[in-house]
Amino acid sequence: MQRSRPLLLIVDDVSKNLQVLGSFLREADYEISAAVSGKQALAIAEELHPDLILLDIMMPELDGFDTCKRLKENAATADIPVIFLTARTDAEDIVKGFSLGAVDYVTKPFHRQELLARVATHLALRKSQEELRQTIRDKDKFFSIIAHDLRGPLGSFMSIAEYVSENITEIETADVKTLFREMQHTGKGVYVLLENLLEWSRIQLGTIQYNPEVFDLASVLERTYNLLRSQAEQKQITLRVDNSQINVYADRNMISTVARNLISNAIKYTPRDGRISVTVMQRVDARTVYVSVQDTGVGMDEKRLEGLFDITQTKSTPGTEKEKGSGLGLILCRELVSLHGQELHVESTKGEGSTFTFTLAMAEEG
Repeated sequence: MQRSRPLLLIVDDVSKNLQVLGSFLREADYEISAAVSGKQALAIAEELHPDLILLDIMMPELDGFDTCKRLKENAATADIPVIFLTARTDAEDIVKGFSLGAVDYVTKPFHRQELLARVATHLALRKSQEELRQTIRDKDKFFSIIAHDLRGPLGSFMSIAEYVSENITEIETADVKTLFREMQHTGKGVYVLLENLLEWSRIQLGTIQYNPEVFDLASVLERTYNLLRSQAEQKQITLRVDNSQINVYADRNMISTVARNLISNAIKYTPRDGRISVTVMQRVDARTVYVSVQDTGVGMDEKRLEGLFDITQTKSTPGTEKEKGSGLGLILCRELVSLHGQELHVESTKGEGSTFTFTLAMAEEG
């Protein structure tokens, strides 16, 4: 759950304690939720999933120890760090608190700055753990794409090559041309996939070079049009590209990759006799250029849109004529646009088509 500020859940059966603690934590720019019992804390934790819980021990009915135990037994709340904040100072209690899964144990009366430092430390640790888990998920998906989306086309490529090699003297010339055309098509698909995979991995490793310059956007769009025109013509798709001459300040190679992926994606998911329009609009007052790729393709529903740019959710969805795809191209587009400090947006209606729009900085005059 994305929040502008960390959410802390404070649990204490004494209202005055909640008021004092909540007041100075808000001053430290934290969002606060409060519970006056262990039972209430469990319900709030499952619903709001706070970033950290400050938990008193001495409470009626369900004390802090039992509350912590139940939090850690529930998969929905097990990862929330718990700091015990209590007047109980016995070593036995401290050991028990840690054994139940708490990350820290602070005794009352506490020093305000010390508590703030501990809270900040555990929030930072939790953020690092979440980033590490996300990195692992991304890596797993990355290898999944390689294993799944390379195996198929490479297997097809090898089968065709083997068949031609073993039957070359018996195959008609027309059939040879068809087979080699299929090999060429397959090889091109593998090349594009590998190119996207390598580009994405470079972004994750932080090794990609961002080299902005002033250039005419029309030159990049025209080159992309010439590259993909035959692909559109094969599906009898009308492809129109705006040739307005507008200078932008961006990395030419990155924007070329974005344009190629967005237009190629539109061709893939647009049926025969469809239309694709690439338009450019500038907003001079904001020094911003808007580039839109609009198609009359299959479109997407809300569920598909929600996970469109998440590599852990993206799926390989065949095009209108069973074209292969990894879903990585769109993710790569968003990350390349983000490297420019700009944004990529999508609007789509299932059965009607999609529009992808990204922004670029307009070049300053002179």
